[in-house]
Amino acid sequence: MLQLFASRGGRLTVFSQRSPRAVRSLLGGVRLSAPALVCGGTLAYNFSEGSGTALCSFEGMEESVLKMLPSLSGVGIALQMRDGSTRAVRMSEGLVFHLKQEWTPFVLSNAADVKGEDVLRILFYQDKKQMPLVPLLDKALGEAADSLLAERVAPDLLVLTPGAVSGTAMFNAVCPPVGCAAEELTVVANCTQMLELMRLAGHSVVPADAAAELRLAAAQTTLTDHDTGAAAEYLYNLVRGAEATA
Repeated sequence: MLQLFASRGGRLTVFSQRSPRAVRSLLGGVRLSAPALVCGGTLAYNFSEGSGTALCSFEGMEESVLKMLPSLSGVGIALQMRDGSTRAVRMSEGLVFHLKQEWTPFVLSNAADVKGEDVLRILFYQDKKQMPLVPLLDKALGEAADSLLAERVAPDLLVLTPGAVSGTAMFNAVCPPVGCAAEELTVVANCTQMLELMRLAGHSVVPADAAAELRLAAAQTTLTDHDTGAAAEYLYNLVRGAEATA
């Protein structure tokens, strides 16, 4: 459906929690018309140039955060880097499963050996989903934890960032470089990280099973759920509409 949409003159890019290399593998031959928002919107990555722009980082937090990460049984830790790579700091069953499932290449690393300015996000994969991870992080990181944003993006995945990336920052990293104005932008979303970006766009669409706050903010809701073709439903209707008026 992405190929069909692009072949009819549609311009598209993607938002993903995954690293650039994993996104490229999943997209296959689909060509994007603008930088992609990857690593949960913390990196605007231009696949045609093979480079990205970091929208946040752990700069200056080497001593307070990176060297203080806790060693917990059953918790894997990975770093998403500004060059698009993934570094595994501590392995766990959950981390190994996700790396394989998401086709994510990685290198083993020590958090103490990396520069904070090169780290976009810290990912904690839990083998036991009921583990109270946030209190354990608060204890390990102390006062530094107060300035960080901890988000549960999956039942077994907690993501730590220096703060929320604004919708304005994401918009400016993607749209102006390709001459796209806000009123020309349509955001098809299913995560709250894109909520502010939805409000900036000229049009917004969410799947039928989206969270309540997304449905309230969206201009349109699809008939299908996110995993049964919501994005394809919307894009196909655009193609049909364009062909009917051609």
